[in-house]
Parts: sequence; structure tokens; C-alpha cells
Amino acid sequence: MRFEKEQVQLQPLQLQPASDGGLMTVLSSRKSFRLSPLQYSYLDVLKNGTSVEGLVQFFLGQGWLVNFRELSALLEFLVHEGILLNPVIRDYFSKAAAQANAVGSQLGSQVSGGLSLSAQNLPFFRSLDAELAQFLLQKSERFQVPAHIKVIQSGKNDRDLFILLKGQAGIYRVMDAQHRQLVAALEAGALFGESGFLLGHSRTADVITLAPSEILRVRHLPEFDQLIKTEKAQSLQHRFWILQALQSSNVFKKLPGDCLDSLIFSGRLVKAPAHQRLFNEGQPANTCYIVIQGSVVISQQGRNINVMGQGACFGEISLLMSGGQRTASATTQQETVLLEIQQKDFYRVLSQNLFLAKEIETLAAQRLQADQQR
Repeated sequence: MRFEKEQVQLQPLQLQPASDGGLMTVLSSRKSFRLSPLQYSYLDVLKNGTSVEGLVQFFLGQGWLVNFRELSALLEFLVHEGILLNPVIRDYFSKAAAQANAVGSQLGSQVSGGLSLSAQNLPFFRSLDAELAQFLLQKSERFQVPAHIKVIQSGKNDRDLFILLKGQAGIYRVMDAQHRQLVAALEAGALFGESGFLLGHSRTADVITLAPSEILRVRHLPEFDQLIKTEKAQSLQHRFWILQALQSSNVFKKLPGDCLDSLIFSGRLVKAPAHQRLFNEGQPANTCYIVIQGSVVISQQGRNINVMGQGACFGEISLLMSGGQRTASATTQQETVLLEIQQKDFYRVLSQNLFLAKEIETLAAQRLQADQQR
């Protein structure tokens, strides 16, 4: 069970409100601590055995947004002082620093250096039945590929799947015989060729190594089509698109795997043509977005202030910081695929993933501050 769902267990406490927050006294040691107004309010709810998820839902029910950074700081303080007793929560905060520094997917460290591969440390295989995953893995091949090698060619009908274990590759849309457009850069852990592998589609782009790379080729076998129905294949493809975008993000690639899974299943994929207005500055808001493919221009008062590429999250400021009002306008720069997350689903995911909530809230605060300084 996730720690956010656990009923919080605390040493016996006494709380005394004050104009600047409140005083907490631990009855066994008689030690007293001053708390900020928000932390005092959160502790007043938690002392009744409420879970972190329950606390978030309680305040939302009152029409108040939770400050996840304040909540996290309170829990970390309670753990440090030995006041919070749950072993799972204590263990979480003891590992939080290590998680925060684990930049990039775990895949890169697990499969590099000639180590053996297993279905458990490859995102694609984790999504399959264990027996099928092991069967496909046994039929896979691992290659060292120099830079500037075309691994996939647009228009071809081959159906192998590829996983970039080390290095970097680029996805290029073929414009004509002389011109290509780079549409995405792939880092270690990225999967490509999934549309042909899962659905039998012709290749829609060239994939070329940008640096010396190590690539796992998963051969397409007739047995796979028999075991995976079209509906499930489509769902897997969408899952991989989202996972690839999250792993390319400076914010999301630091998150533990369970947080990524929560995001993947939290919203729906929407496709928008180039130059489509997604929302206008000043409008009420009930959604946020993550760019899966393509790019989005953010503007304020008619002036472009940012471009959001693959893996970027936007719209979160209005859900966390600005009282539900859009602080900027958003327009697609090209044909774009987005993960659209409704407000209720957004808060459900955050209430169950404190690490993720704190990261997104920090990002929103930094953006809002930058906007106010313009």
C-alpha cells in the first residue's frame, strides 16, 4: 500500500492555536514546537489518524487547496523528530533524497555496462504477460550502433521494435527527398517502432542515431499478433507514447516508476492540429496538460513567453496557484498530442503521490513568479 493511503500514527500530542500558527507539544517528552498556520491546520487533521490522501480530499471538500510543499515539510519534520510512527512513511522520507537525485529512468543504470536484461527493468516488457515478455526477450538482439546510422526508414513495412539502452537517437519526419525535420530526440530508455510492431503500420519517420548507441531489437513474431488483440495493442502504444514523453522531461524523469504509472493512467490522449488555441488567458480552468508529441506556445497579453515541448506540463498554475483562472494562453505550434488531465483526476493523482505533487507545485510556483516578474 502507498504511504499516502496509510492512516498517520503519531505520538500523543497537544495542540494550542495561536495567531501565527500554533504550538505542538509532545506529551511524552514535553518538547514544544511552533508550526506555521498551514502546518498547524494539516497536523490538526492528521492527528485524528487521517491519511495524506484523506487530508487532501478533506481540504478540497472545504474548497481549500493543499500546499504540498508545506505538507511534505511537516511530515519530514515529524519523521525527523520521531513523532510520526508509521514505518512505511519513515522509510519513504529516508529514501526521498536518493529518489530526488535519481535523474533519468532506472533503465539506463540497470542495462548498461554489459549487464543482463530482464523483463522487470524494461518498460515495454513490464506491460506484457510475464511468459510472453520472457519469450520475446529471448528472441531479442542487442547491438552497438555508431552515430548517424538510420535504424528505421520511413515508408518501410518491417515490424521490429527497438529500445534505446544507451546513447541518443532522433526521430525525423521526411518532408521530401532532400529534407527531413527533427520532431523528437530519444534518450536512454526510449522505445521506438512501436506502431509497426503493435499495429502493423508502415514506418512514418526515419530514426537515426545521434551518438554512438546501444540498441535492443525486439523481433516481431507471428505469435505476438495472436496473443495481443488490436484494442490492447492500441492501449500499449498510447502508454509508450506517454512514458517516452515523461522520461524526456527534466521534471518527470526524476520520479519513481509508480508516480509515472499514476500519470500515465490519469488522463486521456487528445490530438490537436497546428495553431489550435487550447485555452485563453483569464478563462476559468479545470484541466492541465502534458505534451506527448509536438509543441505548444504559451503567451501573455499577446506576447509569446514560452514554448512547451515533449514532456512539458502546462496549465497546472491555474489548478494550484491562481484560483482556477488561466494566467496565459496556449496554442499548438504544430500538430500535437497531449495528455489532458481533468482537475479531479489531477488532485487524485497528487494526493496519492506526494513526491510528484511537490515537484509539480514547485514548478508551478517558479513559473508564476517568472510570469509576475515579466
